[in-house]
Amino acid sequence: MASAKSKKTENKKKKLMVAAIDFGTTFSGWAFSFDHDYKSDPTKISCKQWNSGKNISMKAPTTVLIKPNGHTLEAFGYEAEDRYADLADEEEHKTYYYFQRFKMMLFDNKNLTRNEELEDDNGKRLPAKRVFSLVIRYLKDDLLKESEKKLAGGLKEEEIQWVLTVPAIWTPPAKQFMRECAIEAGIQSQNLLVALEPEAASLYCKYLTIQKKKDGKAESEVLSSFEPDARYMVVDAGGGTIDIIVHEVCTDGTLREIFQANGGNWGGTTVDKAFIDFLTGIVGKNVMKRFQDEHKDDFLDLQREFEVKKRSIKPDLKSKVKLKIPVSLSDIYKDINSKSVMENIEKDEELNGKVKFMADKILFDSSLFKNLFSFTTDHLTEHLKCILQEETTANTNTILMVGGFSESPMLFEAVRSSFVDKNVLLPDDAGLSVLKGAVIYGHDRKDISVRISPYTYGFKMYHSYDPLQHPRERMVIKKDGTKKIGGCFGILIRKGEKMSPGIFSSGIPATPSFGYNKYALKLFASKRSDPLFVDEPDSFKVGELHVDCTDNEGNVGGTLVQIMCGGTEFEVQVIHETTLKETKATFNFLD
Repeated sequence: MASAKSKKTENKKKKLMVAAIDFGTTFSGWAFSFDHDYKSDPTKISCKQWNSGKNISMKAPTTVLIKPNGHTLEAFGYEAEDRYADLADEEEHKTYYYFQRFKMMLFDNKNLTRNEELEDDNGKRLPAKRVFSLVIRYLKDDLLKESEKKLAGGLKEEEIQWVLTVPAIWTPPAKQFMRECAIEAGIQSQNLLVALEPEAASLYCKYLTIQKKKDGKAESEVLSSFEPDARYMVVDAGGGTIDIIVHEVCTDGTLREIFQANGGNWGGTTVDKAFIDFLTGIVGKNVMKRFQDEHKDDFLDLQREFEVKKRSIKPDLKSKVKLKIPVSLSDIYKDINSKSVMENIEKDEELNGKVKFMADKILFDSSLFKNLFSFTTDHLTEHLKCILQEETTANTNTILMVGGFSESPMLFEAVRSSFVDKNVLLPDDAGLSVLKGAVIYGHDRKDISVRISPYTYGFKMYHSYDPLQHPRERMVIKKDGTKKIGGCFGILIRKGEKMSPGIFSSGIPATPSFGYNKYALKLFASKRSDPLFVDEPDSFKVGELHVDCTDNEGNVGGTLVQIMCGGTEFEVQVIHETTLKETKATFNFLD
C-alpha cells in the first residue's frame, strides 16, 4: 500500500494518458484516453473491440488458457475458449490450464492470502496471483499496442496513469490482492489507482444523455443537469456481483455518497447456473458431466447461445423460447439411458408440454425460461426496497442501471416495475459505463467528495480497565500497577460515518516496545458501529500496519499514526515525534 509520501511524489508527474482495465467475472476489457482529448471531451475514450468469430463485442470473456508449464499465457478471451475446444477435440487439452469466471474467489473472502490457488477445468491447480497477473499483463500489453498506434513514439511509464476497477463491496485485502497482481503484471504501484466500479459508472453517466420512456414516448435526461441536492442510485449489475451506491449532487457539482456501498453475489452468473441446473435436472448429472467433459466445443456453443438469449428475452414474451442445443447432448442421453430425452420429458408431469427436445434445438415454455431469472431479480428488488426505505436515502428519485447484466430486459424491467415511482434509466452503453468511468476517474478524482464507511475500522489496543463496561476476566495488571484490558477495538471510523478523500484521521500515538525500532498495529473491521472487542462475532482482522520508528539520525522514538480512510484504498501517514518528519509505514492486508 502506498504511503502518503509516495502519493505526493506521484502527483507531481504529468500523466499524458489514462489507461483503465475492467477485470470482470464474466467479461473484461480495457479503455484509454489522452489528456488533451479528455480536456475537450471527457467521453472521447477508446475501447477494444473483440471478435468472437460471429460478432464484435466491447468486452471479452474472462477466460484464460495457460500453457502446460503453468507460467505462460496461451490465449485469452474468445481465443482461449476456441483454442481450448480445439485442443479438447484432439484430446490434448488436459495438460493445459483453463480458467473461467474465477474473480469471485475474492468476493467476501475473509481469509484471503497471497497463497490462494485456483482449480482449473480439469482439477489442476495454479497460484491465483499468477492467473490474475497473466490476464492483467495481457490486457495491459494489448492496450499499449493499440494506444501506440495513435501516438507516435509512445509514452514513458511515468506518463501513464493506470486504473484498475474493483467492486465497492470488496474488502481491503481483496483490493490489495488485485493491486499486487497488477504490479506483478508490470504496472508500477505509484502509477496505479484503484477505482470502485459503481462510482466509476456514476462519474461517466454524468456526461451522458439517457433515454427514458414516458407515456410511450422517448425523452432524454442528462444526469449532469440534476440540481444540487438531487439524489440517485447506481445499480452496477455485472456477471458476479451487483454493486449498489447512492449519490447526492453537491452544490459544486461533486458527488457525495449518502448510503454505504453494498450489494451481493446476484450477478448474471446466477442465471447461467439456474439454466445449467435446469438442463441437468432434465438429462441427469451423469449425462451433463459426460457432455461437458467430452464435448467442450459443444458446451461452449451452448453457453454462448444462452448468453445471447439471456440478454434478449423480455418479460412480456408469450411464445415458446427456442434455443439451439448440440446434438451430442441428446446422443449421450440416449447412449446412457437407451431412450430419448423426449421420452423422459413426456413422463414428467411438470415438464410435459412445456419443454420439447428436438435434434438440434430445445423449446421452452416462456414461463419456465423467465423463471430462471427469479432468484436474481427477487433478491435485487427486495434489497433495493430495503435501501430506499432508509431515512438517509429519502428523496432518491432515480435508479441508474449500469453494467453488462443491466442490459438484460428481464433484470431492467424487474427493477422498473418494482419502483414505478422512480425514474429507472439505462444508458445506451451500460456495459461500458464502469470501464469508461474508470478512465474519467483517472483524469480527475476530485468528483467524489464524500464516501460512507461500510464497516467500523479500528486497531487492536489496550484500554484502561472500566468495571462498568469491561468484564473483569479480561483485565490484566501491568508492571506499573495499572489495570488494562487487552484486545479492545480502538475505533478509527464507524460504520456509516462520512469520509472525505484526502483527509487523515486524528492521530494515534504509538511507541515501540523496549529494545525494538519497529512495531505493528493490527487493523480490524466490524459490521457493528460500536464494537468493544476485536474478537466479537461480527469483527474480523483486515491487516496490519508496520511502522519504522527510526528517525533520520537513527534515533528510536514514538510516532503519531494518521490513517486516510476516505479513498478507494487505505493510506497511512506516520510522523516521528522528535523530528516531526514522516517515517516509513506500510499497510499489509494479506498473509
